[in-house]
Formats: sequence, C-alpha cells, structure tokens
Amino acid sequence: MPKFCSECGKELEENSVVCKNCGKKVESEIKVSVEPSALQPKKNNGFAIAGFVLSLVSLLCCGSTSFLGLIFSIIGLVNANKSEGEGKGLAIAGIIISAIILLVFILLYSLGIIASFSEYIANDQPVGTYY
Repeated sequence: MPKFCSECGKELEENSVVCKNCGKKVESEIKVSVEPSALQPKKNNGFAIAGFVLSLVSLLCCGSTSFLGLIFSIIGLVNANKSEGEGKGLAIAGIIISAIILLVFILLYSLGIIASFSEYIANDQPVGTYY
C-alpha cells in the first residue's frame, strides 16, 4: 500500500524518512487517540423504553396498559435525568401518550356512568334495579 506525504500529498517511497518533494519528515506510525468514554457502550434506559412501548400498546388495548406506561415512563424520566439524558425523549413521549389515553378513558367511563344514570331517571326506575 503506497504512502503519501501529509504536507504535499505526493507518493512516498517505501522506507523514506523525508519527503523528496517538500522535505517534510515522514511519520512512521499513525497515532490514534481515543477517549476511554468513547469505547464504553451507552446505557439503555429500560424504564423509558418500557413506558413508551406500554403507552403505544395501550392504544391497541383500549387504554388498559396506559397506567403502567405512565408509571414506567415517569421512572424512566427520573433515570434519564440521572444518566445524562439517555432515553429522555422516549420517557416524555410515553408520559404524554399515557396521560392522554388515561384522560380519554376516564372521560368515556364517566360519560357511560352518567348515561346509565340518566336512563334510569328517564324510565322512573330506582338506581340499582335491573329488570
């Protein structure tokens, strides 16, 4: 594999110490400096991932897992603040999705109770009697 001068870019001979074109000293070894933190793998925030996934699953399951998604996402957000922001976006998204689904679920449940009471009142039936 041919070597090239770092100063002028001309091709160097195999064992040359100085470039014949520009006179720059040729470095025999390539120095690579890598920080130790770059070699360590980044930690995943499992709670943030689990909270986000549970909040998405609650869309398919009519909100049944949204409470768990909210809890895991909050724990994931706390962990993200401790670990330099890893998974912070997933945790926030999980909190938002879960909270919206929970609010819609509670609203629809409340409207269902109100509708059932209004049916009993409209038919002059005491509440709790089933015919």
